[in-house]
Amino acid sequence: MSPRRIDMHTHFLTAALADALRRRNELPQIVSRDGREFVAYAPGVAYPLVPDMVDVDAKLARLDEAGVDVAVLSVNIPGVDFFPAGDAQTLARDVNDELSDLVGRHPKRLAALATLPWPAPDAAAEELRRGVGVGLKGAMTYANVAGRPLDEPAFRVVFDTAVELDVPMLLHPTRPIYSQNIEPHMLVPVVGFLFETTVAALRLVYDGLYDRHPGLKLIIGHTGSLIPHLAGRIEYEGGRLGAGASLEIPTLEALRRLYTDTISGWPAALRSALDFHGPGRLLLGTDAPFWQAERTYASLEELRLEPEVAEAISWANAARLFKLAG
Repeated sequence: MSPRRIDMHTHFLTAALADALRRRNELPQIVSRDGREFVAYAPGVAYPLVPDMVDVDAKLARLDEAGVDVAVLSVNIPGVDFFPAGDAQTLARDVNDELSDLVGRHPKRLAALATLPWPAPDAAAEELRRGVGVGLKGAMTYANVAGRPLDEPAFRVVFDTAVELDVPMLLHPTRPIYSQNIEPHMLVPVVGFLFETTVAALRLVYDGLYDRHPGLKLIIGHTGSLIPHLAGRIEYEGGRLGAGASLEIPTLEALRRLYTDTISGWPAALRSALDFHGPGRLLLGTDAPFWQAERTYASLEELRLEPEVAEAISWANAARLFKLAG
């Protein structure tokens, strides 16, 4: 019997956002090359538009092929962060209405996270509230807002609202701002993404995010990024140098409160994330259509998990977090 699966990290590009990106004449934008369309989001880095990224029927067919029962859709990078604040607000509303419509047409197969107009934080908080009101399960946040770090005080209102509504937020990489010299050799997605989300999470923790909101449901993408592997260094070097000294919740304890997904393709890294975050905070994710679901399944199988742990990761944890019916 096949396991029940909720894929909580899988992407979909709405028509509203795709059309807006086609109208841009600077990064990020959709460009055409040899008869194919690509989303160019950083210098020298782009990804192709494929059918299951933009067509819901193709998406559902891919879910069937992968043995996924429910997919929690999130909008691909770059989101709406690079648009002027007013345009971002209108576009985010259109994107979320489109997502809500898709979920309404396929309620047993799809759920979705809201896209927020982060360049206008108060409007982002209100759009989160509205999005949850029309059936969305939380929100996507990127590791920076068109170059602005997430721990800017102006953005606190969005996290405050997520806690008030008791909904999760997925912290996902985007065009890096902290890394240098990573444009060649596709190093942006290979290593820049992980560095970017790790820095964003650490800055949020050191800024006291979990002291203010100890029950925040924040999910960091890609198997904890670098956090599980750097935990000892974070504790030692950070403690030695005084980082987080004033926090009520110690740094590693706060970081352990993060949820994360299973996107790695490397069983040892997945084991590290499982050991650090715990089986109750690991969620099945495939990163489709950028990765193949089979890579995730193979890594999980190599861990030879106890049946109850495997079921929690593949279904129960996400069902609880996103309040999905069983």
